[in-house]
Amino acid sequence: MLWPVTVLGAVVGGLGGAVPGAVLGAVVGHALDRHWQLRHWRDLPDRLAQLRSAGNSFERVLFLCLGRLAKASGRVTPAHLQLARDLMQQYRLEGDARLQAMRDFNEGKQGDDLIKVVRAFCRREPGRAAELMDGCWRMAVLPGRLSDEVQGLLAGWSKVAGLGQAEQQRMHQRHQHSRQTRGGRAAVAQEDRLQQAANILKVSPADSPEVIKRAYRRQLSLHHPDKLAARGVSSAQQSSAGERIRQIQQAYETLRRHRGFR
Repeated sequence: MLWPVTVLGAVVGGLGGAVPGAVLGAVVGHALDRHWQLRHWRDLPDRLAQLRSAGNSFERVLFLCLGRLAKASGRVTPAHLQLARDLMQQYRLEGDARLQAMRDFNEGKQGDDLIKVVRAFCRREPGRAAELMDGCWRMAVLPGRLSDEVQGLLAGWSKVAGLGQAEQQRMHQRHQHSRQTRGGRAAVAQEDRLQQAANILKVSPADSPEVIKRAYRRQLSLHHPDKLAARGVSSAQQSSAGERIRQIQQAYETLRRHRGFR
């Protein structure tokens, strides 16, 4: 057994204070070795990484990993970004915390495998290791197929998190099923939203951008308070004009984003 910090302490102490310094350095180093449970030189890199990441909260590690998985899928899609926003809401990240989560997500996309960060976090907070990996699996299954790079990341992180193959498989199946179910519901909901927006503007979702724009301007004009007053509509209808205009604007934005025009 070779206590690494003991040796380093003795060497540094000896350089600064000859034999007394070496003895003092060895004593201090040995105390640190015992505190950090270091018995071999090979333990030192992991411990240093753990110390460097000691300030990494659960949320930081999670969003670093989410960004890395999104990038490893091939490209970061709107679905990846939406899931990141959903998780920010789930963990009630607002204001500065939400901005930090966005920065962590973008940092995670840079390409590091993060295994040292994950290992250090799971050693510090083993009770949240499964929660961390569950969030990672949610991100990983979004494209429908796990790339080789994504599988490698998940396997490495799960190993240092202490998750067995069976638990990983359960997470995979649960989130894959959930993705497929949500995907079907989301498609129906999106179709309904488009049709409702089209009904408000009195157009079809398939109409040309020019037709939709003209219909939007026409509906705004029809429901302008001055136009309503000129037509002699009731005061109750005039008071609701603001809400109707908001609905018209929202409907136009829905169709505009769907069709991709300005």
